[in-house]
Amino acid sequence: IGTPSHSLRVGGAVKASADLDLAALKQLTPHDSGPTTVVCASGATMGKADNYRGVLLTEVLKHVGIKLDGHKDDRRMVIVARATDDYVVTFSWNELFNTSIGKEVLVAWEKDGQPLSAKEGQLLLISGQDIKTGPRHVRWLNRIEVVRMP
Repeated sequence: IGTPSHSLRVGGAVKASADLDLAALKQLTPHDSGPTTVVCASGATMGKADNYRGVLLTEVLKHVGIKLDGHKDDRRMVIVARATDDYVVTFSWNELFNTSIGKEVLVAWEKDGQPLSAKEGQLLLISGQDIKTGPRHVRWLNRIEVVRMP
């Protein structure tokens, strides 16, 4: 079990690394997920929410700015989300900014109108467009790193 996360560190290939606490995240444009089911890799339902509230991961990335050295550098970027228990998930830049998936990847602080519990991490990430949402459901989210692939 991870420890609750109280802020989100965003770093790597970005214009300005940032430590975003809950107040800073709430200053970004809020987004509601609507009904969401957490489905694990086996297909079993692990949880449901009427709504998660948070900010889109793409908005967080726009806030800090991805550092692009060349015209097509964005296509080499991988975004890594990490939890306090070392759970890791990845997204490509193209997946987030050039498909419908990016419109549903949420850094959430609230579930069904209530702050997330310590068990859920106080900050979490969920990819609402995934068929199986569980593998990229990151409780205890505390870090986002933008990695430029060779």
